[in-house]
Amino acid sequence: MTSRTAGVTWFRAPADGHPGTLNACYHALDIHVVRGHADDVAAHLGGSGRTFASLLTEVAACAGVLRAFGVDVGDQVALGAVPHEIGVVTVLAAARVGAVVQYDDSPGATGKVVVRSATDGVVLSADGQDLPWDVAMRAGRTDPAGCADVPGDAVLARHGADTLTVLAALGASDDQNLPVPDGATLVEVGGVRFWSFGAPQG
Repeated sequence: MTSRTAGVTWFRAPADGHPGTLNACYHALDIHVVRGHADDVAAHLGGSGRTFASLLTEVAACAGVLRAFGVDVGDQVALGAVPHEIGVVTVLAAARVGAVVQYDDSPGATGKVVVRSATDGVVLSADGQDLPWDVAMRAGRTDPAGCADVPGDAVLARHGADTLTVLAALGASDDQNLPVPDGATLVEVGGVRFWSFGAPQG
């Protein structure tokens, strides 16, 4: 274990060539709730401050929807140009189930689930069917997902040739120069940094 990973909360610590397991969403949200900071502001989204507890509720609901569509560790979730708040929730939800976010706003974007803007709002597309975001979130609240065990060397997100690893998002990678693709901004939630291609609000 390097000094950079000393602050990482591992589900299973790296040992004997095994990369260990962890979860970026756990670091961003759950651990803060567990440590008594549920009512602290985690991020400013949609023009208002969102607490760790409220954001965790939304992220776990979205993760429940992804899980219901069969998204598992290492699967791809394509994320198009959506409002900033929805993008943040989607990235953290994908991290929660161990999926890799592929930022892709092309009409042929592929993934087990594609989250994109449509004429009547944001939709989740899976198996050729579109599910409105609000409907999906209501369904997800009935069966929220817990945190998956994700390999320590896993990828959190991709955009073109740029790759963001879980450890880099946690600030625990040997390379401290976090890549920021053209058109992206860095978002930080609970000490976890990742990309956003939506216009920041609030």
